[in-house]
Amino acid sequence: MLNKILVVVRGSDPQQAAVQRALLCAAKKTELVLLDIVHEPMLDGYLGNTGIYEPLRARVVKERRESVEALAKKLAKGGRDVSGKAVWDHPLDEAVARHARDEHADLVVIAPESAEHGLAHSEWRVVSTCPAPVLVVRRAAKAKYARVVAAVDPFHAHAKPVDLDEAIIACARELAMQSGATLTAVHCFTPAEALGSEAPSPSDAGAGARRAALAQLAEKAGLPPFAARLETGAPPHVVLQRLAQAGEADLIVLGALTRGRLEDWLIGSTAERVLHRGGADVLAVKPAQTR
Repeated sequence: MLNKILVVVRGSDPQQAAVQRALLCAAKKTELVLLDIVHEPMLDGYLGNTGIYEPLRARVVKERRESVEALAKKLAKGGRDVSGKAVWDHPLDEAVARHARDEHADLVVIAPESAEHGLAHSEWRVVSTCPAPVLVVRRAAKAKYARVVAAVDPFHAHAKPVDLDEAIIACARELAMQSGATLTAVHCFTPAEALGSEAPSPSDAGAGARRAALAQLAEKAGLPPFAARLETGAPPHVVLQRLAQAGEADLIVLGALTRGRLEDWLIGSTAERVLHRGGADVLAVKPAQTR
């Protein structure tokens, strides 16, 4: 169950996508914490003197705190458990991660500041570094999710942790149940010949083996057989984008893996491409050891 959702807000508009989606995802007993992260570089200091602008920073934070608390009070009128806070903090990713830990949040909800241009660099970093699952809201939240797709890989390609698929399905099922949505576990398989390779590696299992592994994963997760779907041919991000465009997925739940020396912002290529190009909302789940 989602006991606490941390919502990154921008302004006091109750119709902003992150707030509305959090309300739709929350159960009656779910606590919502609205977090307004305040930072104005011009007020950091002057020639190393950080105290000179302290009164101005305090005033800005006070105004923003009053605004987000008013928003929380407005949302709480419907019987919701909602609180709001504004803090002077930066960079965005470190602030969100810190408050997610402090609040013991089960889910973080954020909407891109620019829906037209997609995720900004700081927002990418939130997805890749936050210890809690991050729901990126890409569209206006006008209704509950109807079709949830969990992108899984029972063959653990690219050193994917064994328990990540289980975490992905668990998060997907939680939101699907709350929304009354259908849940489908999708495994995308691109045969070696489709990539131009004439000699697949010994570990390159065929469609039959993958279908069996996917069925086993679904059974272990308590999903009915018809909820397991194997997609062959196109790369995973293309398949997931097609599902979104066809109206077969309005929420895609997938794993976010950090790799390499730039692990503070670089996540797996499938997650990056789906977040950047996909039309559906995306829930990024991290491996248990990184939470």
